[in-house]
Amino acid sequence: MFVILGFTLLTYQGITRSHETSLFDFFLYPLRILEHGSSSIARGVKNLFKNYILIVGKEEEVRRLNARVKELEQERNKLIEALSENKRLKALLELKSKRTEYVTTAEVFARDPTNWFQILWINKGEEDGIEKDMTVMGVSGLVGRTHKVLKDTANIILITDVNSSVAVRLQSIRHEGILEGRGGNRCYLKYIPEEEDVRIGEMVFTSGLDGIYPPELPVGYVSKVIKKGGGLFQYIEVTPLENLNKVEEVAILKR
Repeated sequence: MFVILGFTLLTYQGITRSHETSLFDFFLYPLRILEHGSSSIARGVKNLFKNYILIVGKEEEVRRLNARVKELEQERNKLIEALSENKRLKALLELKSKRTEYVTTAEVFARDPTNWFQILWINKGEEDGIEKDMTVMGVSGLVGRTHKVLKDTANIILITDVNSSVAVRLQSIRHEGILEGRGGNRCYLKYIPEEEDVRIGEMVFTSGLDGIYPPELPVGYVSKVIKKGGGLFQYIEVTPLENLNKVEEVAILKR
């Protein structure tokens, strides 16, 4: 009897505890969901923060690399410019050993803003031995002559200026004429008879007969020839050897 009663009490107590546990779990379930959700959000925020740090770090690295690339590009451009300048100056300084008329080398720092008057300004003048009507040479050929000379600067009238004239000689046929400027990058060779066989590409040199330019300086080449037919002289266009729109350094020669 006592055994049966004890068994019954234990069974009832187990059922009661099981029911209480289930009821307790029912009230804890939302809290567990919130806890799980909070953990997921926390992990997501943590991962997002890590990814943000990585992205920011990579952006900074990209910026540093881009800045370095720009620095290297600038250094490369400066090196190319320096090599180009050294090459030009070397070519000009070779005139010192070849021409007894050599005076000095100068840099161009300004040019006339108009297209009609072809004038350059250089950074040397009377103090450097420069005088009016001295010959000005570029790397490839004749540039012009000095005109207005100041204490430490001077200007140059280019051979393409309308006020310029140069006594020249055609290399192959040895005929002489006068080269005049017409503005732009063109010159015209005057007084070459109609019967002379002047060909495209013919080289033109100074003759020295004008008393300003020394003889045998390279000037340009014949780029156009028109025989008018029945006229005394040919129409001859000469293109300067030196690109007068890009002159940066020049050599000065005395008369």
